[in-house]
Amino acid sequence: MKRILLCRTDAIGDLLLTLPVARSIKEQNPELFVALLVSRYTAPLLSAEPYIDQLVAIPGRGFKDYGLAVAFARDLRKLQLDAIVYFYPRLSLAYAGWQARIPLRIGTGRRAYSIFFNRRINLHRRDSGKHELDLNYELVASTFPELERHEPSLTVTDSELADAQALLQKHGITEGDNWILIHPRSHGSAPNWSLERYRELSVKLIEKGIRVLITGSALEADLIHEEFDSVGESLVNLAGETLLPELKGLVRLAPLLISGSTGPIHVASAVGTDSIGIYPPQSALSQNRWGPRGGKTRIFTPPVETESLKPLQAMDQIRVDDVANYVFDMYTPG
Repeated sequence: MKRILLCRTDAIGDLLLTLPVARSIKEQNPELFVALLVSRYTAPLLSAEPYIDQLVAIPGRGFKDYGLAVAFARDLRKLQLDAIVYFYPRLSLAYAGWQARIPLRIGTGRRAYSIFFNRRINLHRRDSGKHELDLNYELVASTFPELERHEPSLTVTDSELADAQALLQKHGITEGDNWILIHPRSHGSAPNWSLERYRELSVKLIEKGIRVLITGSALEADLIHEEFDSVGESLVNLAGETLLPELKGLVRLAPLLISGSTGPIHVASAVGTDSIGIYPPQSALSQNRWGPRGGKTRIFTPPVETESLKPLQAMDQIRVDDVANYVFDMYTPG
């Protein structure tokens, strides 16, 4: 085998929990050409990873149009691949790999379109009780036995740090200031605290002399502005102001990140920033399945049984005071 493509076209956290496998494969087989297929949205995170020989980005998670899948198969042929691994299988991508006649096509074996794979791995992801990172290693274990395992890590470039520092200075945050980062939205990837709870937490932190910076996407900006703008000048609302490279630099500079089960908490772990995670109790969504790996993270989950509660109601059983007191214990303004 000389050339391999690893496919992970879903969200930030999912991708970051797959990167260690790419690194392990490259370290075990330094002569192997390792390409990574990702969504165009997540690609900017990976510009400086030395174990990725080529980054291939597509507009979304897969192709809805048959013609686009056929066209992508032609692109795959040009890569002259010996193998392709589907960590996040999509019908259109599985078909494209088959149409491109890639000799070894590795994927899970329990989907209707698993016929397009010729090495089918019997993985029960959702109810396995295993972490996503461990499952990703299991997917390639028969092809790459005895890989040395790694935890997620991301390289932060000097330019990313400089852009983040410029953003902080723009909003009056200078070296020596006491501040933390809160990312309150999760794009529906898992039940999360309500914005009202994050707002209550922000007020408590500000009362203790800690400035709060709120991040979010441009699509979330109006909702976040509506909820947080009345908090006061000690809260800095950055929703819609950061692209992924700037966000990566900002998370790296932050003393602490507070977030639900979503991409930025995995970025924090990968760049070495402490974090607090607000996670649901359901096993398929819990920290045991989707929690950040490799960093210092404190996870809060609902303290009561939630069978009789709707997911968002259950999440709001996590007490704001408990999270705030933990912040005060671990982060003391100087």
